Amino acid sequence: MELIANYKWRNWNDNLGCTADLYRPCGLHDLREAVRRASRKGRIRPLGNSCSWSPLVPTRGSLIDLGRLRGMHETSFDGAPAICVEAGATVRDLVQFTQARGLTLITPTIYQDISVGGAIAVAAHGTGLHTSTMSDEVVALTLVDARGDVHHLSAADGSLFDAARCSLGALGVVHDITMRCWPEFHLHVEDRMIVVDDVLGNLPDLLATYEFVELYWFPFTDTLWCKLMRRTDEPDVGASLADRLKFAFTYACTFASCNGLLPLLGRVAPELTPAFMQLAPWLTMTQGSAVAPASRAFHYQRAYPRCWDMSYGVPLADAEEAWRRTIGLIEHLARAASFPVNMVVHARFIGASAALLAPAHGRAICDIEVVTTRSARDADAFYEQWSGEMLAIPGARPHWGKYLLHPRAVRERYPQMDNFLAHRAALDPDGIF
Repeated sequence: MELIANYKWRNWNDNLGCTADLYRPCGLHDLREAVRRASRKGRIRPLGNSCSWSPLVPTRGSLIDLGRLRGMHETSFDGAPAICVEAGATVRDLVQFTQARGLTLITPTIYQDISVGGAIAVAAHGTGLHTSTMSDEVVALTLVDARGDVHHLSAADGSLFDAARCSLGALGVVHDITMRCWPEFHLHVEDRMIVVDDVLGNLPDLLATYEFVELYWFPFTDTLWCKLMRRTDEPDVGASLADRLKFAFTYACTFASCNGLLPLLGRVAPELTPAFMQLAPWLTMTQGSAVAPASRAFHYQRAYPRCWDMSYGVPLADAEEAWRRTIGLIEHLARAASFPVNMVVHARFIGASAALLAPAHGRAICDIEVVTTRSARDADAFYEQWSGEMLAIPGARPHWGKYLLHPRAVRERYPQMDNFLAHRAALDPDGIF
């Protein structure tokens, strides 16, 4: 096991950092020893791929980097396929492992470079009302508590298991996770531009028609990019040369815009944002339909620039209100010559979660996120205002892994918070984690 004293850690977005002793365990024995040694010096925070915007990692104590815990093997659960994966493996690692075995995950994150342990810790998810978060696909996990003791948890452990499936790293360090997988299936994918009011006024019908739905709004446009997916028995005929060229073009445009033009625009000429947003749909997406394996269709994005991203889960019945509040705020600020959002507003729809601290706990939600460049002027003020708009919806809850303001203020939004804290007190009475 490697130990680096006074390690200078920064997150992916470079908005958070700390200096702490860093442990890099190579297995379960190392992990237990790292926890025991680090706990003598104070607080401990687990560390994945550092992709979160929220302050889940910074500490004056010790960091335990799980990046060397990347093993995985095929297993089963109730006669169905499952994968046991160590917490430091990335979603990309897991997707490639399942693909090679003719399997797929059902609700994975679009972004593949986050660690599996990190995704589970914050109840990250894809889209689909018949599924929920990645945490809900966990059927067992191994947790090392503050004493270095090992707990093998499953549904037989009741609410403790549901606490550990979205723990924010507050119960201990997760060593490995067993996740349900499914035989690979094909999706018929439609990419369509539809007038905003037509989509928002008919959301129930849209969600009843398609199993997997995602919506994108480029500010100051009157349409939504709708990614609509349903299962099909149609074969995957592969992408034509024209399709591959279109994909290469849209990828190049997205990469260049998000990493060059948009940050520059946000810095020196934000007033040009509305004009550029009119072009964005035509540069970053192509209307049409295709058939693809689910494991490929779920991960359609390839360009991930550094950015600001805040996300709220609102009850499904409040999805239209959340969208209209968001669009209304962005357009209101534009009338005052303020353009803090220069990328996209994005929504996914997932079913109720059993994980105690998941934003989707107990009810289906629309997860709506607002993404902008790091250089966008007035972004902090916008997120303060937008957070207020979302919290005006009684059931809104923030995504723990995204940019998070005033986390203590949302405690009452989580009805199982006291239950979670009771499990935390039992596993970690000294508050090491």
